[in-house]
Amino acid sequence: MRIKAIIVPLIAIGAIFLSSCKKNAVVLSFTNAKGEVEQLGNLVFRFNHSLAKDSMLNAWDSTEYISFSPDIAGKFRWAGPDELVFSPSQPLSPATNYTASIKSAVLRFSEYNSVKNGDKISFNTSGLEMGNAQVIWIGESSTTAVPQVDLFFNYKVNPEDLKNKLKIEVEGKKTEFNLITISPDNKISIRLNGLKAEDKDLDGIVTIESGLKPEKGNMSADAFKMPVTISSPYVLSVQNLEAEHDGTEGIVKVTTNQQLTGESLKSFVKFDPELAYTIEANDYGFTLRSDKFDTEKSYVLAIMKGLRGKIGGVMNEEYNGSVAFGELESDISFTNSKAVYLSKKGGKNIEVKITNTPKVKIIISKIYENNLMMAQRYGYYPQETSSGPDYASYEGDYDNYDSYGGGDGMLGDVIYEKEIDTRSLPKSGAGRLLNFSQFEDRLPDFKAFIMWSFVLLKIIG
Repeated sequence: MRIKAIIVPLIAIGAIFLSSCKKNAVVLSFTNAKGEVEQLGNLVFRFNHSLAKDSMLNAWDSTEYISFSPDIAGKFRWAGPDELVFSPSQPLSPATNYTASIKSAVLRFSEYNSVKNGDKISFNTSGLEMGNAQVIWIGESSTTAVPQVDLFFNYKVNPEDLKNKLKIEVEGKKTEFNLITISPDNKISIRLNGLKAEDKDLDGIVTIESGLKPEKGNMSADAFKMPVTISSPYVLSVQNLEAEHDGTEGIVKVTTNQQLTGESLKSFVKFDPELAYTIEANDYGFTLRSDKFDTEKSYVLAIMKGLRGKIGGVMNEEYNGSVAFGELESDISFTNSKAVYLSKKGGKNIEVKITNTPKVKIIISKIYENNLMMAQRYGYYPQETSSGPDYASYEGDYDNYDSYGGGDGMLGDVIYEKEIDTRSLPKSGAGRLLNFSQFEDRLPDFKAFIMWSFVLLKIIG
């Protein structure tokens, strides 16, 4: 009977203990760290209860709240009492599977003692893909020219790894080849052997066995198979047309099936609507540039027949291609990324490159002189009075970051903030000028601290 009397209370106590543990668990209710993620983007972890104190919010922190496998360098920030943001300091590895586990550090200022679903997190970066394959003739004449196949991947590939898995067939027959690219690259060039220059198009198949990996990454790719056409070297043809815009000028890249002669290209090329542009021949065709392109318009690029290639090919028909740029991604950056300070005797101008950004917020922060070395080593992100989108701005080694105060606010003070219309900034070449003189009457001791200040431009919206 004594045994029963002892066992029953123990069972009851155990049940109460288990119930208490379950009650004190916080749940990971949302995370974007699942499935395929971008190589450089913030990872968000949201819980069903508050875990952080108000004093912890919006301060970058190197505490290891979450462990990643493989390791990911970066910083954490509590965006809200229940939301933790992790910002990688460099792009994630390509074609890589990751796992994450939430550590007990997230609970240290809460009444909870465990995290439900905190150890079942898995995500990956996109796998290796072959986006395109094109063929051009390389040589000085039709008798010496050989076809070159260029394979384009979304990540860098080691040519030696590719060689063992690559097979090329032309007109149903296996064709020998030589690798031209010798180091890892996104574009791998291959020369085909034993093909005579004939006035006809040849059909080919490029096959890559499964198992190929990018230069960095742990996910093996599935097999690739892509048809290619080896066009007649006696006919000049357009293989590809690409258009891009950097916010200042538009660039149109035209790839032809052979290099061009030195004759005037401009007499064979025109745009509709018309605009001024420059044109330059290269090893793979030619490139057009113009700062007159309107990103909201589309253009027709016409290449007249009669244009001649280096090995004797002639364009027999007029080519018409569509050129459009689409909406440009909003972006801001300093034109000179290596600049450190402004001269007191200079014009006090900072040139900024602004793309599709109507408004920016300027934040000027004074860094205390004795903190300059620490700010350069650990990075510095001033604590603005009103928070906006989650963008990290730091670099370097974060070891022992917390030992210096645990927050960027300890390194300096924000002394000026203002939202400005980017159209109000005067143009300077490809950028716009931000002049410091306009802030002299609003910033105390301007001349004394200008060499120790930190300027942050932030996209609004």
